[in-house]
Amino acid sequence: MPHVDQVRNHARWRPGWRAGRTGYAWLLPLSDQPGLRKLVNDYQYALRDLPGFDLVPLEWMHILVQEIGFTDEIDEARIEPLVAATRKRLEAVLPLTLAFHHAVVQPESLSLPAEPQSTIIELRTAVREALADVLGEAAVPPEPEDVDKHVSLAHSTTDGPAIFAVATLSGTQVEPTTAKLPTLSLVKLNRDHSCSEWEKVTEVPLGS
Repeated sequence: MPHVDQVRNHARWRPGWRAGRTGYAWLLPLSDQPGLRKLVNDYQYALRDLPGFDLVPLEWMHILVQEIGFTDEIDEARIEPLVAATRKRLEAVLPLTLAFHHAVVQPESLSLPAEPQSTIIELRTAVREALADVLGEAAVPPEPEDVDKHVSLAHSTTDGPAIFAVATLSGTQVEPTTAKLPTLSLVKLNRDHSCSEWEKVTEVPLGS
């Protein structure tokens, strides 16, 4: 995946979001992966003095699979059927083994692409099908162009050239790692701070 030439300020407040508002989402939490923590630590140590970026705390490392909707707009009674439908869809999706190595500069972040990306796309497809099963096709949020297939190391806080970020990432010696992910988490997500934070609602096994 190539680096971009320019970065822009990370858009924390996407449409509908505001301080104190939470939304349901499916994501893959990654803070318990020791190899990935070391890889991220190595990069973040190199990035510590680079201006224009906020580092993402290790405890909030994740891959966002699918946003569902705001908690104040979705009836809690729909959550249990949604979890059951997702569990059924994910029976056919094997536990994930994702590889991470070289970080890249993306338009709003410095990120570690997850490989193979096709496995995350397959997972996202199954989750979206379960959403449609329970909430109806019209209620499934449109898929953005910049859907997550990566782990964010840092978010950009300004607009400008990416040359210094590219040089820092390229000059950092790191070892590749893998992460084994047997479950998907349903969370209540908030964007009150510089990175997404959440409270876990439940988790669903992959390939059960």
